[in-house]
Amino acid sequence: FDSGMQAKMPSVGDDWIENPIGVVDRLFGLSIQSELEASRDWGVGEYFNEKLHDKDNWTWVPSLNDVPLHLLKPNGLVRYRCMIQDMFDPEYYLQRYETIDSKTKEKTIKTGKFRDVADSGHDIDPSAPTSVISERQTFYCIPIPGESSWSKEAYRRQSRFRIKSDPPQFQ
Repeated sequence: FDSGMQAKMPSVGDDWIENPIGVVDRLFGLSIQSELEASRDWGVGEYFNEKLHDKDNWTWVPSLNDVPLHLLKPNGLVRYRCMIQDMFDPEYYLQRYETIDSKTKEKTIKTGKFRDVADSGHDIDPSAPTSVISERQTFYCIPIPGESSWSKEAYRRQSRFRIKSDPPQFQ
């Protein structure tokens, strides 16, 4: 990091850290509209690689090694420095699925990629012709065994992510 440069947090319009699923949904929506769905990830990998290639951006992403889980916002982007201890069998999921609003009967195509569960407040039609079942690999990760305290501290100092705390309430 060049000490002559001012640290600049990514702008509010860049919600890729606090809402990466929103970015995935936008890119998926654009691929559906332009019929460029041939790409396996609709440009998601390229988008995040470009964002994280800049080390300044990378340092704003919270690390699971340094921040307790209860202080993180749900569905946000995180880093984790770890060792892969095990690989599980492939997991099958709905990469693309159709939802039907039970009141309006409106159909919407959604993606389950990069999610733990299908996101829907409506009925899912897994047998729709637009549905695609895919598989992904899952890993069991653990903190790095025997990692020294000076190494942990060096990584912690690189992070610019800070917990936003609410001002104290006085009565």
